[in-house]
Amino acid sequence: MQVHQLVAPAVLSVLLAVPAPVPPIQERSQGLTVDELDPRVWCLHERENGELWFGTNGAGVFRWDGKKLTQYTKQHGLTGNAVRHLLGDGAGGVLVTANGGVSRFDGDAFTPLEVLEHSGAEGWRLDPADVWLVVDAGAGSVCRFDGEKVHQLALTESKAGGPARRESDPEWYDPAGVYHVARDRRGHVWIGTAGAGLCRYDGKSLAWMYEEPLTITPDGGSFGIRSIFQDAGGDFWVCNTRQRFEIAPEAEGELLKYTAKEGLPRAATDAAENFTYFASILQDDKGVLWMTCGSRGLWSFDGREVTRHPLADGAYTLSVLGDSSGKIWVGTLDHGAFVSSGAGFERFRVPREG
Repeated sequence: MQVHQLVAPAVLSVLLAVPAPVPPIQERSQGLTVDELDPRVWCLHERENGELWFGTNGAGVFRWDGKKLTQYTKQHGLTGNAVRHLLGDGAGGVLVTANGGVSRFDGDAFTPLEVLEHSGAEGWRLDPADVWLVVDAGAGSVCRFDGEKVHQLALTESKAGGPARRESDPEWYDPAGVYHVARDRRGHVWIGTAGAGLCRYDGKSLAWMYEEPLTITPDGGSFGIRSIFQDAGGDFWVCNTRQRFEIAPEAEGELLKYTAKEGLPRAATDAAENFTYFASILQDDKGVLWMTCGSRGLWSFDGREVTRHPLADGAYTLSVLGDSSGKIWVGTLDHGAFVSSGAGFERFRVPREG
């Protein structure tokens, strides 16, 4: 079976050897008006006012307001140009995590945020107003933004099993490095790691689960837990299509209690037609699940059948977003962004005047 595996964050990050001079804060908010989106769209976000934001691997972020496309880079206040996550700050702004840290767009300008490192149980709390994020995907820990500062928190060691770091692993690799964080309908926080498994924080303690196929691909490669999603029925989809999980609200000590269920139909084995790993997932208003499956493209599941949606040139899909108008957006490794239309999916392009 072909492994649909993302390249390690340490390899993909675009590091600038000579930092560009940073302009004064009053000049940063302007950005650069452009007529084309960078092809390396890794993450997507819709701001509360309806703007679409695109995070790229090397060209910063792009902001589409329906009329104008604006590009922001490190020169405009980002901490780096290799963007990994975009999310709302809880107050109408946008948080941008990139190589170098995290910055906040308040509607006018970007401001780098201070990251406070905590040890042990220090800094852990569950406040509905807080925003949870990952600053250094695959290497760092989980972070909590309290509206002013970012708190980097220490995970307890997993009691659920999972491999320890091996001598053959690259220096950047940490089994407990965090790839993904999400919140469920109870407000609990779910944390996906590179190799230590899945962790839940319920406001009191951390509880873990580990199943090798969630992290280790059939040929022995490592995918890591890059996606965690609770569907409308309450079940959790984690990383791959083989199974979903019914997870009890209470844990047994430091271990989660769960039952594995069938995931997609015809996905029970490594060679099955519908078995794959996905990096991003959502459920639309009609109950359809959408998954970005790397080199296998974009899939949807309506509860009965799986549909594959072809994108131009076999684009490698990374992220998916459902906007407030009902459209589905897809970010790809190097083919830009695609948006649903009546005839399928078309590449996003800035409309030409006239």
